[in-house]
Amino acid sequence: MKSDKGFEYNKKRHYNVAVVGGGIAGISAALSAARLGKKVLLAESSYILGGLATSGLVTIYLPLCDGLGHQLSFGIAEELLRLSISRGAEGDYPDAWFNNCEDCVAKRSSQRYLTRFNPHVFAVLCERLLRENGVDILYGATMSKLSKNKSGDSVSSITLITKTDSYVIYSDSFVDCTGDATVFYHFGAETFLPYHKNGNAAWYYELINGEYRLKQIGSCFYISSDKVNEGISGLDGEENSAEVIKSHSIILDDFIKNGDVSKTHALATLPTIPQVRMTRMINGVYRIKKTDDKKNFDTSVGLFGSWLEKGPAFELPLETLYSSKIKNLCAAGRCISVMGDDMWDITRVIPVCAVSGEAAGVLAALSSDFSNIYVRDVQSVLSDRNIPLHLNEIGL
Repeated sequence: MKSDKGFEYNKKRHYNVAVVGGGIAGISAALSAARLGKKVLLAESSYILGGLATSGLVTIYLPLCDGLGHQLSFGIAEELLRLSISRGAEGDYPDAWFNNCEDCVAKRSSQRYLTRFNPHVFAVLCERLLRENGVDILYGATMSKLSKNKSGDSVSSITLITKTDSYVIYSDSFVDCTGDATVFYHFGAETFLPYHKNGNAAWYYELINGEYRLKQIGSCFYISSDKVNEGISGLDGEENSAEVIKSHSIILDDFIKNGDVSKTHALATLPTIPQVRMTRMINGVYRIKKTDDKKNFDTSVGLFGSWLEKGPAFELPLETLYSSKIKNLCAAGRCISVMGDDMWDITRVIPVCAVSGEAAGVLAALSSDFSNIYVRDVQSVLSDRNIPLHLNEIGL
């Protein structure tokens, strides 16, 4: 019988870029940095990539367009959308955007560039894509500690705990894609919480009469201002556990309404993480706000629109991805620096996570001192990838 010695502490690993969090932002950041020839680690606490988009069953790839016929988000954001339905879409196939057509602007203004995808297929396709690009993936990895350099202005290492081991990850630069600004929080950086709490949601997949369908129970939005004290923060372990248990009960009761389990009726897929949307974000050099609609930023690293309405179009300034007080740590995804819950609700979704993730991956690959980064270098890489960075490049 083999002796069990327990944890092997302090396994050391060295990388050029370490990405924490394997949601859409983390996938995009890791892929982006790896394509610049860097040695990249992607650490994910669960055992599947995609975050809310897959584990959370929020399987709607929200629009890459402005709703008026103009595509805004390109690069990895579009690549992942196409990847998500490369083996078939669950719905909302964006044919006006995929096929050459007469009067495309008119047709595209009546059909937004969005789609619906299968969470499991998409997750494994993303995993395969990352491995093909040389990204190391460490599943079951929860961050437990952060060490700073002697001057206290950079991350020296992070410690990741897995089921049987403890890893100390040294890296030139780090990208926080946790969705909760967890790395920034461990550093002691200033972060913000949403004013509103997360609405209660219990989304699940059901097989009924040969149809595999997503059931959307509850809100995917934050709680409205008149109910600000309801819902959950998404950061408290006991609160999250209670909410998940409540959601499971809601799901089971809803499923039973349609009959008992049979060959034509099954509860197909449960979410495996709390379906919360906004928890904690960084205080970056700049906080983008709703009134920045159509505003030009010299430091823009991508474009995005609003999934809530047609018309708005934003440039994403690089300064929303990092803090002036930390040299080698940036963020991507729903924890980037924004002003107000209304703007947070716009930027927390898949396309913006991918746009910010790709830009953060480039930033982290090019520098370990973001305070001295020459933004033109980041923009040059993105432009070489045929990504428009300013609205005037797409005629807006």
